[in-house]
Amino acid sequence: MREKQRTLQLPERLRWDHNAWYRRWLLRQLPSRAGSALDVGCGLGDLARSLRADEVTAIDASARMIERASATSERVRWIHGDVLTHDLGRYDVVTAEASLHHLPLREGLTRLAELTKPGGLLVVIGLYMTATRADRAMELVTLPANAIVGLAKAVNGTGGKPHDPEMPVVMTAPTLREIRAAAAEITPDARIRRHVFWRYSLVWRAPEFH
Repeated sequence: MREKQRTLQLPERLRWDHNAWYRRWLLRQLPSRAGSALDVGCGLGDLARSLRADEVTAIDASARMIERASATSERVRWIHGDVLTHDLGRYDVVTAEASLHHLPLREGLTRLAELTKPGGLLVVIGLYMTATRADRAMELVTLPANAIVGLAKAVNGTGGKPHDPEMPVVMTAPTLREIRAAAAEITPDARIRRHVFWRYSLVWRAPEFH
C-alpha cells in the first residue's frame, strides 16, 4: 500500500478533526427522515447518533470503538464486525465517514452499494491521496486554510483533537482517479466532488427496481 501523502503536519495544538468539519454537510444530503440507516466504520458513533432514521445500525471492525460507542446511546444498534462479511440487511440510507479507505476500494464500494436499498441513498466522505497536479494545486488553498482553522480552534479551545487516540488510523488512501473509475463501474451516476482538507464526497441514489 502507498503512504498517503501529506505535505505539512501542523503542530499538535493546531491540529483538528477534519471529519467533524464535513459531518454537517453529510447530514444535509440525507432525507429529513428515513426508515432505516446504516453507518459503516462508525468509530465512537458521533455520526450514527445524528442520523435521522427510525432504525439506526452502526458497524465497526474495532471492538473497542463499539464498546465505547454503545455506552453512549441505546437508540443505535451497535455491531462489532467486518462490514464485508457480516450478515446485514439493506438500508434506506448508508453512510461512510472516513472509513472506505480502510477497505479495498472496489470491494468496499461494491459492498456499500449492495447494502443500499433500491431508491436508497449512499453518502461517503472519504480521504484521497494527493497524486496529480490538480491535487497539488488544491493544496495551495488547503494548507493555509488548514492552518487558519487550526489556529482559530486553538484560540477558542477546540483544537488539538484530530482524532481519538484509540481510534484506528490508516495512512493510505486511493487517488481521486481510482475512486472515480471504481464509482463509474459500481455506482454509476454517483456525484463525486473534491473538497478541501483532503476529502472527497460521493453521493449515489440506488436505482429503483423496474
